[in-house]
Amino acid sequence: MEKFQTTYNPNTTTTNEAMKSLGNLFKNEKTKLQEIHTGLKTDHEAFQTSVSSQISKLQEELEKESALKETLAIKTEEVKELGVKLNTSENRSMICYLRGQSCEAVSLFLLACSQISLRPGTP
Repeated sequence: MEKFQTTYNPNTTTTNEAMKSLGNLFKNEKTKLQEIHTGLKTDHEAFQTSVSSQISKLQEELEKESALKETLAIKTEEVKELGVKLNTSENRSMICYLRGQSCEAVSLFLLACSQISLRPGTP
């Protein structure tokens, strides 16, 4: 039994030291992993904040662009209406002028008007 006791005590001491060393190693690794986790969590939160901020800016820009498009559409319609009024006014003036002209001059004017309306992109 003494021989067993003598062999048992150094083995127990060596095993206990190895277990302590292994426990310390795991504690250090756990601490390092916790630090990495905290850093990643902080980086992720900063990234999320940045993305949210960029999305908000894009939404604001989109709203401004939509408002500008609406304004442009309204102004375009106003310009078209003014163009029609101007065209009508010019035609009336020309007709009044042509009343005193020959049939040939009136025919040339009507031909020119029909060619203008046949051009692509004109109303």
